[in-house]
Amino acid sequence: MAIDAVLVTGASSDIGLELIRRMAATGEGPAILAHGHSSVARIEALREALGTDRIHPLQADFGSVSEVKALAERITREFGVPRQVVHAPGLKLVYERFSKFDWEHFEADFHVQVRSAVLLLQKFLPVMAKMPRAQVVFLLSSVTRGVPPKFMSMYTLVKQAELGLMRALAAEYAESGVTVNGVCPGMVETRFLDRIPPIVKEMAAAASPQKRNATPADVVDAIEFLLSPRAGYISGIEMPVTGGLVV
Repeated sequence: MAIDAVLVTGASSDIGLELIRRMAATGEGPAILAHGHSSVARIEALREALGTDRIHPLQADFGSVSEVKALAERITREFGVPRQVVHAPGLKLVYERFSKFDWEHFEADFHVQVRSAVLLLQKFLPVMAKMPRAQVVFLLSSVTRGVPPKFMSMYTLVKQAELGLMRALAAEYAESGVTVNGVCPGMVETRFLDRIPPIVKEMAAAASPQKRNATPADVVDAIEFLLSPRAGYISGIEMPVTGGLVV
């Protein structure tokens, strides 16, 4: 069974909340399946604040194979396969030298971002491929474009793996009409940056041609475009959201 719905993973993040807020603000529209883990209460609070029944909070730990599979089964059973998927989960950014590479953190983030995408899309894409217009959008990063900033080796490896998955799926599902794209923002002012030194954020803003870091709204503008009919002939791209900074 398929329905007119969008699944947003990592929806309890600042970017995820901005996206589902925009979607819900349109009034009538598809069901919004909003995944969160430890901060799913933020999704529930937004639903109550907006007074809408279109938002459906879904809790799952993407570090667990069994919980990801259980979420996919629950979505299929209770809602049907969504027509759109926005994949945006992730652990908070760790800013650290390569000599202190933390395998435990790297593997945890890889499982949350990459393995979860594989498990979910293995379940959904065969059905999505039979829909007249279906889309997948990955929240990537500007670290996948050119030479990344230093001290981000763990994050860069995870995002490069996610980029590879995006490209592979775009190629494999092109004939079915499913579009698969990525959005690649530079530094975004969100809770995701809580663990990095403030000076790093200040330097990133100073390096931007617009002299500021991106906001969640800037990123959501790009995601919304890739989910719209206007992007129907676009697939396999990494859309930069960097304020004009060439990376």
